[in-house]
Amino acid sequence: MPNNNSTFEAGIVIVALNKDFVCSYSPDCYNDILQGIDFEAVNIIFQSTDSSMGDIISVQLKHNDNLSVIQAINKLLANPYVIYAEPSFLFDMQLIPNDPYFKYLWGARQIQSTQAWNYTTGSADVVVGVIDSGIDFNHPDIKSNLWISQNRQYIDGWNFLDNNNNSMDTTGHGTHVAGTIGAVGNNFLGITGMCWRVQVASLKIGHIHFSLEAAIAAINFANQHNIPILNNSWGGRFNSPILKLVIEQYDGLFIAAAGNHGTNNDILPLYPASYDCDNIISVAATNQNNTLAPFSNYGVNSVDIAAPGTNILGLTVNGGYIYNSGTSMSAPYVAGAAALLKAYIPDLTTSDIKNIILSSAEKHPNLSDKVLTGGILNMNAMFELVANRHAPNSFVSYEIANSYAPNSLARMILSLLALLNMSEGRFS
Repeated sequence: MPNNNSTFEAGIVIVALNKDFVCSYSPDCYNDILQGIDFEAVNIIFQSTDSSMGDIISVQLKHNDNLSVIQAINKLLANPYVIYAEPSFLFDMQLIPNDPYFKYLWGARQIQSTQAWNYTTGSADVVVGVIDSGIDFNHPDIKSNLWISQNRQYIDGWNFLDNNNNSMDTTGHGTHVAGTIGAVGNNFLGITGMCWRVQVASLKIGHIHFSLEAAIAAINFANQHNIPILNNSWGGRFNSPILKLVIEQYDGLFIAAAGNHGTNNDILPLYPASYDCDNIISVAATNQNNTLAPFSNYGVNSVDIAAPGTNILGLTVNGGYIYNSGTSMSAPYVAGAAALLKAYIPDLTTSDIKNIILSSAEKHPNLSDKVLTGGILNMNAMFELVANRHAPNSFVSYEIANSYAPNSLARMILSLLALLNMSEGRFS
């Protein structure tokens, strides 16, 4: 019998008959077996050559709904000539890109990207800004996914450090980050990003050390150009009230790396990941065992979710590929997931996307006291959550409040706040 989570074709029942059933294959042959069932047609879909069983038929019911399928199965299972009766289940394609290095992308498989790609592989209408060391815009595995502004004034991005249009990466950090988000998928080349199609904007703010002034200018630029998602694989111990204010004024989702000191951000904050802003998702790093990486910062109150971050294969400058580790490598998985959600449902708000990502995290006991959600990014669960509930901003805030508040009093307070804010889909 199908359970409540099953997906099957409405109006179709598959029936396996036993060897004692003899049929002349006339139109009336199956009437006795189908007595009491409203059906339109019967088709033989498998003719058995095994003496221990009979043929397999499909029954097209008159009523094209799931309840009719379940009722028909119950009746058929009571018939002595029926071995099995079940729905026509729908299976996922498990999309695997033809990129030759995809087999080395353990992180992409860990977060169930192949299942998520059954929903969407991305859209060129979605832009993700990478505030970093720039991007190698000549890299053949990402070149066609780089951003062009609507008025074509900006190609690839902008250099906020030198205030010019040369946002070329020279260190490889930003290129690696950008590849995880949007390396071109299914192009018979290298790796694939979480989005096979997307626009990645190169917002350069430094080389090895990043400029606060440039970072603020980049966030402002993203706001002016309606870039809805920013990846920020950088941080420091300096608490800048101005940077916090700018992030709060940014209209989109601000994904931030939690840091690589192996320390608790609740006690020793790292910024911008530790700012208490509604639009920030702070990301820790895990290894292949879904355990917190030894270098990763954590914090059950200040770090939201974990994602793969050790030995991540990605792009580097001069058209190459390289393995890197760090929360810098974890954040772009979340940014890519956010971009896929935006591609699937374009009118999702920033709050919606954040709430969906956090609500669908795959919980792991060894992360329960390390990050707010107690879990790792799960892209397929993210889409299942959206597919099963048609109004994300009307339910997810309440679910997060109940699930992740550290104690019962906090849960009660957050639940009340969430109910008050449901119409806006806020995460408090």
